[in-house]
Amino acid sequence: MKALSLRPEWAMPVMLGLKTIECRSWKTDYRGELLICASAKPCPGTIAGHALCTVELVDIEPFTREHLYGSYMDEMPPDGCYAWHINLKDWIEPKPVKGKLHLFDVVEPLKVIPETLSNREALAKYYEPLIYWGRDKADSQKMWSQILNSCEATCWA
Repeated sequence: MKALSLRPEWAMPVMLGLKTIECRSWKTDYRGELLICASAKPCPGTIAGHALCTVELVDIEPFTREHLYGSYMDEMPPDGCYAWHINLKDWIEPKPVKGKLHLFDVVEPLKVIPETLSNREALAKYYEPLIYWGRDKADSQKMWSQILNSCEATCWA
């Protein structure tokens, strides 16, 4: 499977279905399923160094101001960047993955999280144990609690 590494603070919103545009300085002819992997550098309140979910790469086009909201960015990137349109497909049981630049292949089998679990149960069971809380654990835990509470009313996966 083709995979793409993102910094953990960008991979988590993708996993939650909130970030639907990935900003890249390069494009590819590939379209289809991508494994989203969080890179290894820890960021409080996120998971680092793991594959988190699969998405469908639907389209790539030049990045415009209209892409800011879906990209979770506040400011326009440098000229020449591309908006990768992605749709969340499945949550997977997180697994350690060493990220790489550009698209790369992951050959190990993935396990999709069973649909019999609620989003809240899946997040608590599979993702929460891997979160790096950082120095100010209370702030990270508060953010995670808000995610868990909001997932009762929202279906991301």
